[in-house]
Amino acid sequence: MVSLLSVGLTLGYFCSLFCSLGTMYSFGSWMPALKEDLDAGAAEVAAITGLFQTGFYLGSIPARFLLHHCTHRDAYLLGGSLAAAVFFAVSFAESTWVLYFLFLAGSGMQCAFMAAATLIPRHLSAPDTVTATAWGALGSGLGTIVWASLSASLLPEMGWRASFRILAAMFLAIHAVGALGLQRPTQEAAGPPATKSPYATLLTNSNFVRFAAALGFAYFGYLLPFDIQGLAAAQKGISSVHVSIAYTSFGVSSMAGRLLVGVVGRWIHPLHLLTASFVGVTASSAILAAAANFETLVSSNVLLGITSGPMVTIIVPVLRELVPLSLIPDALALALLPQAVSGAAPILAGWIAERSGSYLLGSLVGLAALGVGIVLMAVVCWRHDASASSFHCDEGSTTDEGSVEASSSDEASDGRGS
Repeated sequence: MVSLLSVGLTLGYFCSLFCSLGTMYSFGSWMPALKEDLDAGAAEVAAITGLFQTGFYLGSIPARFLLHHCTHRDAYLLGGSLAAAVFFAVSFAESTWVLYFLFLAGSGMQCAFMAAATLIPRHLSAPDTVTATAWGALGSGLGTIVWASLSASLLPEMGWRASFRILAAMFLAIHAVGALGLQRPTQEAAGPPATKSPYATLLTNSNFVRFAAALGFAYFGYLLPFDIQGLAAAQKGISSVHVSIAYTSFGVSSMAGRLLVGVVGRWIHPLHLLTASFVGVTASSAILAAAANFETLVSSNVLLGITSGPMVTIIVPVLRELVPLSLIPDALALALLPQAVSGAAPILAGWIAERSGSYLLGSLVGLAALGVGIVLMAVVCWRHDASASSFHCDEGSTTDEGSVEASSSDEASDGRGS
């Protein structure tokens, strides 16, 4: 039976992803209008999307600080309010550098995301965690559809400045709704107390470190198409309306991919599912990089949406397999940090495009990064499969006694003890 608590937690997760990843995935559709209005170069404009997503991933550290000093609901609302305020403020920008403050909007959205994401595994069982995150991750797909559709309808009529002010108001309202279902975990739900040095404990867990590195490489390649797709398509003569349709097609198909994960994720191990997703995303991104017409652009976005389902949905369930419940907030904060490197991808691609006249070479760099991520995830799977508990068996000799006991207690309560 579905509880009111699980619905509230899923709603909070849904709303945070609707605003954060929904914006990140569709932000490229706004860039041609900004480029034309501000008369900026390709690298300058690409830096806007790059800094926004870098702010999102680096925001995991201030988000963790907030969660130490205030309730999850307060952190969620503060993050959403910061994002709304920054979008409103930059709408008055007269130069490109002012838009770089969208870095702070990304950090604010990360605070809301972490407040919601870290509550789910601390309240729900392992299978229910997969289901809740799968349903909640639909927010990223629906958000992509909404924001891409708004760019197509608002930009011709109102321009990007008035559109950003509308986005700011919507961000504020959506985060207010999402905060309603968040509840502080009880001591029983939170699990055993965390160690005094959680980051040191996590960084001595080699499988967790490999997993975090794999995410960094994979997201570098995965997010690049969203950042440069609008600019690359315009260079190939594809209209802004068709670009918005392509972004929307990703949003629709990504919702199907998230739902599919919610079904198969109960029978396939999260680590194996995420590795398969990396392979599918690499193939889809390769097709997208070579897309020269509207039909191929849409088809590759559909494939990317389906294959990327686990990229958002499975991260928290994977962490549940690698670390104790009490360390999940700290583990998520650390795992998100390498993904901040993805912010350099559009800047690099824009710089290469200015010199070569094409975004293809930049896309190839992204594909290479995805390849490294696949190799690292294969190693993580192999090491995890070789032991019943990666955190306990692989790293028990290097962690303190409290963390090992916490891991064993969590595994026993989840029915995963060795």
